[in-house]
Amino acid sequence: MKYIYGLNISGESIIEYFLSNHILFFAWDDDKQRRKEVKTKYIGIEFVHPEDLNWSQISEAFVSPGIDFNIKSLSKSKHFKTSLYRDLELYSQFTKNTKIIAVTGTNGKSTTVKLIGEMLKSNKLDCYVGGNIGSPLMDVYNKKIISNYHVVELSSYQLEAAPSFKSFISILLNISDDHQDRYKSLIDYARIKEKILNCKEIRYGIISVDDDFCREIYEKNTQLENLIPFSINQKITSGVSVVDDKIYDNYFERKSYSLEEKNSSLQGRYNNQNILVTYIVCKILNLDFNKFFSTIKNFEGLPHRLEHVCDNHECLVINNSKATNIDSSINSIEIYENVFLILGGRIKNSDFSIFNRVNKRVKKCFVIGESTELIFEQVSNYFQSYKCFTLNKAIDQIFMELLNFGSKVTILLAPACSSFDQFKSFEERGNKFKEIIMTKFNQ
Repeated sequence: MKYIYGLNISGESIIEYFLSNHILFFAWDDDKQRRKEVKTKYIGIEFVHPEDLNWSQISEAFVSPGIDFNIKSLSKSKHFKTSLYRDLELYSQFTKNTKIIAVTGTNGKSTTVKLIGEMLKSNKLDCYVGGNIGSPLMDVYNKKIISNYHVVELSSYQLEAAPSFKSFISILLNISDDHQDRYKSLIDYARIKEKILNCKEIRYGIISVDDDFCREIYEKNTQLENLIPFSINQKITSGVSVVDDKIYDNYFERKSYSLEEKNSSLQGRYNNQNILVTYIVCKILNLDFNKFFSTIKNFEGLPHRLEHVCDNHECLVINNSKATNIDSSINSIEIYENVFLILGGRIKNSDFSIFNRVNKRVKKCFVIGESTELIFEQVSNYFQSYKCFTLNKAIDQIFMELLNFGSKVTILLAPACSSFDQFKSFEERGNKFKEIIMTKFNQ
């Protein structure tokens, strides 16, 4: 007997797989409304709370990535030594003869996955793109997707428990402070991210050497064949770099290439990581080089990631609701001038002192969310700040301030916090931001 705990899109995809293969299972979701929706959609499902489950009957449990393995309701599973997995494990158990390109990192995963996917498709290669972005992994089987290449975004939660995971190319973009509500320390978080390089059958590894944790992981794994380092900070002698909008290839061939023609959604220094990794994949797979350049030139960014909402004589409005950690927020601020910054939500890190680094770019800061007081106390030392508590009030205050500001500003939603205090997701937060902004302009 199997068990599914957490019935979000990945949990539901496992339900579909089990039903179509006549595999017996129990299921549970802590949200009563979600259980009702699933019961209506899939007749005959038996729901059992994990604390009421007879764990001696369960051979494997598949737990939603959003649920911590260490919560009390799963404690009985340890007594019976029941294997707890994520959807990545089930996907990996049945994936054969497919070149998997797996991407993880704290920031930039989704953009990198989309870039690589579009480059493969431009080369007329069959390609599935999914995982932690868009389509859940088990859709490969449920929807009978036949592709030679899978480009998958993997979170640290998915990598926690997937012993069968295997990849053709594993990519580690960066590691910075995030998810400290789930991990004992940043070292523990980095150890989980490293698992992407320790999977079975890996042929190529691509890893940044710009942050301390990635650099340490690279140095520890130099015995791996085809481990390719990259940097956006400096030229490296046996890897690939981007410096001053030029790719310097010192791994495949001693050449350099200009990156002047790239889409505006790929602006900012940090997007150079996403571009550089896509270039390396292009070289590994020996793809049409011109298609790489056309991909980055014509690329349309994902919603809520440096998304242009509007641009007029008064202001440029950018929705970066996906900036759910401090590093991501800082990276986006550094792209713009005269920033009216919306910051806040549910904190992942209580130290906002790094915002002093962007005090010349941020003209005013509008703090929202349950952590308003804590954040305001710190950032008000660096730039003029307002306690707004809600997105509506922040935007009202911004439009009042615009009346007396003499030059064009960038209104930037880059919260550096999760959305779960006031919204269901960063998508809902970003959509609400866009809705309020457009209402203001249409008044």
